[in-house]
Amino acid sequence: MTQFPNRQSSPTESRRRLRELMAGSVPVELPGPYDATSAQMLARIGFQALWGGGYVGGASRLGVADVNLMSMTEQVEFCASLVGATGLPVVADADNGYGESLQVARAVQLFERAGVAGLVIEDQASPKHCAFYARLPLNLVTKDEIVAKIKTAVDARTDESLMIWARTDALPAVGSPAEALDRAHACVDAGADAVFTPSASLDDLAEIARGWGRDQPLCMSSFNFPELTLDRVKEIGFSARLHPLPAVLAALRAVELVYTELFERGSFGTATQGSMKSVDFEKLIGADVAEAMDEGYREMTKGQATPA
Repeated sequence: MTQFPNRQSSPTESRRRLRELMAGSVPVELPGPYDATSAQMLARIGFQALWGGGYVGGASRLGVADVNLMSMTEQVEFCASLVGATGLPVVADADNGYGESLQVARAVQLFERAGVAGLVIEDQASPKHCAFYARLPLNLVTKDEIVAKIKTAVDARTDESLMIWARTDALPAVGSPAEALDRAHACVDAGADAVFTPSASLDDLAEIARGWGRDQPLCMSSFNFPELTLDRVKEIGFSARLHPLPAVLAALRAVELVYTELFERGSFGTATQGSMKSVDFEKLIGADVAEAMDEGYREMTKGQATPA
């Protein structure tokens, strides 16, 4: 009998797969789905891992900006939906660990139980927000504080294959590659398995990579560099790249076009002509597998008397 859903993998298997990908010669692309179905589409396209971003998670679940309104449990549930829908390794955005050491330890345990392959803890002070919100102040905890959080996260995991990533926002906060490198080095010394360094400057990222000198991989975001090629990412010296927004932006534009036409004309005309066919949508979400499974099990119970 075909297993439903037919996209399951064990958490440990998924975590080992992420580690293999990160150790490969080609930088890992981590597209950010906005829900379970978009995650399934990314898996069908062929992507090998996913980014469970807090930015898009808060937008899709709550309709709010990335200003520390998404709770830990809401983010865990969002990332768990991506894991369950695809079986792919999911790297979860765990913000700043949602507090101090005790909160960090609980966050690691919850994300681990949700099946994610990795989670990212950053050095922003609360209340935190997207690093690229230029008008909001970006404050960092001390280096010792982020080191303590990373050490807590490493100690709190029960599956050592779970990747703990450190994120430093020193580049957007203070514009200092030296400070970012110092914090990143301290985090890997504390046990971090990878480091994510958001930046709006390719020159700063290249300086980080030149001074890295460690085995742990570096990760960047495509947020400010939509036309950057994967070859260039590798040339700069990074092993992974996040894509937090393209999926949700494309989806919202499509919704706007289709429903504006309905609102203004009273019917769907040209705007839906390029949309996915409903039969393809049913295949994407596994309706055919569910029907086959249901039919098979109903065949097994035919002719059995119903208990009084």
